[in-house]
Amino acid sequence: MNTLQSGVLKAALILSPVLITVEELARTTVESNYVENESDEIADAASQLQAVSEHLTLWHTAGLISLAYAAAWCLALLAIVVVIGRSRPIIATVTGILGLCSVLGIAMHAIFYYAIAGGLAQESDRALATQAATIGGEDLITIVGLIFFLLGTLLVTISMAFGLWRAHALPWWGAVGFLVWFGYVFSGPEAQVAALLNLALLLPFIAVARQLRPDRVVAAQPQPATT
Repeated sequence: MNTLQSGVLKAALILSPVLITVEELARTTVESNYVENESDEIADAASQLQAVSEHLTLWHTAGLISLAYAAAWCLALLAIVVVIGRSRPIIATVTGILGLCSVLGIAMHAIFYYAIAGGLAQESDRALATQAATIGGEDLITIVGLIFFLLGTLLVTISMAFGLWRAHALPWWGAVGFLVWFGYVFSGPEAQVAALLNLALLLPFIAVARQLRPDRVVAAQPQPATT
């Protein structure tokens, strides 16, 4: 690993928690006026599309940040796999596979969630757009994407935490960061400010970044001339 590669992976480790935090803050700002209605899917879809149409630019920004996050998350996972793989190759392989599922899920989420809602919110026939928004929620591809996005991301984070611990690359303050993040995910707080808890991942990711050192280049030693 050279200096450039190390720098890119370190940047991704720092950027990924920041990007998901900014995305969540933007998304929850748009949906602050969205009233969820589980008993009436038409009313539920109408409320969401109305909220998106009122903050369309911010909604598009959140979607683009989601794609940027997917790229940064992919590189951050690569860095973590590299660190774990130095001593725990099997755990690193499992983490890499789960990470691939997570990245695919994030990309699919950006398409199915942000792109579709953003497109329908711009339709002049709101009744037709609302009806369209209620279709396809139980499609197989949508369900697979949701599983990859939610379960894949959760499982890869569990795997990376376990792998870093087994590789002796997780200090106590990094473990605290993981615990805070897991508490946030499982408790599911509704407050918008709760999105800032995603920044807890900076603690273990900084610990990983400290393990990424460029390989030393050994200068070739002059050989004695032969006669």
